[in-house]
Amino acid sequence: NTVFRRYFKEYFAIWRPKDIVGGDVYFFEELQEGEACILMVIDCTGHGVHGAFLTMLIKAIESQVVASIKYSDEEVSPAKILSFFNKSLKRLLMQDDEDSIINAGFDGGIVYYNKRQKIIKFAGARTPLFYVEDGELKTIKGDKNSIGYKNSDVSYEFTDYVIKAQDGMCCYITTDGYHDQNGGAKGFPFGKTRFTNIIKEYHAESFADQQEIFLEELFAYQGSEARNDDITLIGFRI
Repeated sequence: NTVFRRYFKEYFAIWRPKDIVGGDVYFFEELQEGEACILMVIDCTGHGVHGAFLTMLIKAIESQVVASIKYSDEEVSPAKILSFFNKSLKRLLMQDDEDSIINAGFDGGIVYYNKRQKIIKFAGARTPLFYVEDGELKTIKGDKNSIGYKNSDVSYEFTDYVIKAQDGMCCYITTDGYHDQNGGAKGFPFGKTRFTNIIKEYHAESFADQQEIFLEELFAYQGSEARNDDITLIGFRI
């Protein structure tokens, strides 16, 4: 919370595993004190214990990544970080070919914010970044390659997207557990349209209120349906 407040005017973090433990995880680290930070939102294979074990491995890789950034003069690249995750997971889980016994990995997005340079860099593996600029909702879809799975291309080069950070800009990143939740009269998924409509309608509200609105809208839609998946949703205002 202390680090979030150091960089953003407002924020919320919704993290709700389907079971006691789960496969969703988010990391928020300061890279240079008061100057730059990095947010990773990750959705691992499965949920429950199976997903939680994978998050432990990913945390170990994340710690290595952050340590290397802090002791390097290289420009921070979320795309290169995703590529490093991809190669590391495939090697550690021995998923280099189609005959591998294990098939695990993750989808996720990485946001790098440099407060001094006033830029945001984003790279996504089947995970978008939603942001509101001058009252208009925009989406960076990210790349369609997942991380670590047997069919994930080990040499895939992810894409860095750079946007100018403006005062009051709102950003949102979520795992698919939110908009894949079934409910409503026909038991259909909540959907990205309903999700983005919440952002369009309520982005000007306080982030404390937005957090409650996101949860209330989802629970009202879910009704008596069982939870599908882990849910992680992070929002912040520059």
